[in-house]
Amino acid sequence: MRLALSLLALALASPAVAADSIPDQASTAYRLFAGGLSQQAYITGAYGQNLLKNIGGNWVRLSGPDNQSGAETYGAEYAKLCGSPGMVTLATPNQYTLNLTTNLSGANNFTQQYSEVVGATFGEFTDPAAYFKTLGLGPDKTGDTPDQQRAVLLSIANGLVDIYRPSDDILVIVHDRGYPLVLARCAAPAPANTGSSASSAEPAPSETSSAPAGTSNASSAASSSSVQ
Repeated sequence: MRLALSLLALALASPAVAADSIPDQASTAYRLFAGGLSQQAYITGAYGQNLLKNIGGNWVRLSGPDNQSGAETYGAEYAKLCGSPGMVTLATPNQYTLNLTTNLSGANNFTQQYSEVVGATFGEFTDPAAYFKTLGLGPDKTGDTPDQQRAVLLSIANGLVDIYRPSDDILVIVHDRGYPLVLARCAAPAPANTGSSASSAEPAPSETSSAPAGTSNASSAASSSSVQ
């Protein structure tokens, strides 16, 4: 009893943990949503350059809270997805453009391209031919129903998105009226052990720029990229 009362008294006497000040909170907001840049730098291309720096490599999609149970794992076991058909590969052909390529089993894969418009806003483009072929809606599928499906899919897979990078290994793509797509970077493969010659060999490049990536079937391929 005395111990409990002592702990209670200590807790009451201890100062409460102070919340971050308004300037600290504002600094965090500007870092996340504007890259910590001035307005002039933000609208003249510096945001995209910083966002895409060293981004090339393999990434996987994370899940938010479970729809039924509300359980939250936030990618605790994401490493199991790395190397699977659910992986995608990010590459930057230039400092203003991001390519996302699926890694499906088989020959059918597609690439989505994100080109900076201004600041965090990017234009998303998905090549229709490769996209529809992957989803089983190629030109051999005719009639009103396939035509309507293709129209809906194109409207979802093209348009404007906002892209944020809260940390080096997390990328967030926000679609209009859609759930955010959160990607986590897969660890780079360990370099091969070359024995005694390892110390004299030149280091391997640290970033992969363009190996394809993706999902286990056509429907999940769409959901792992832009289709919500």
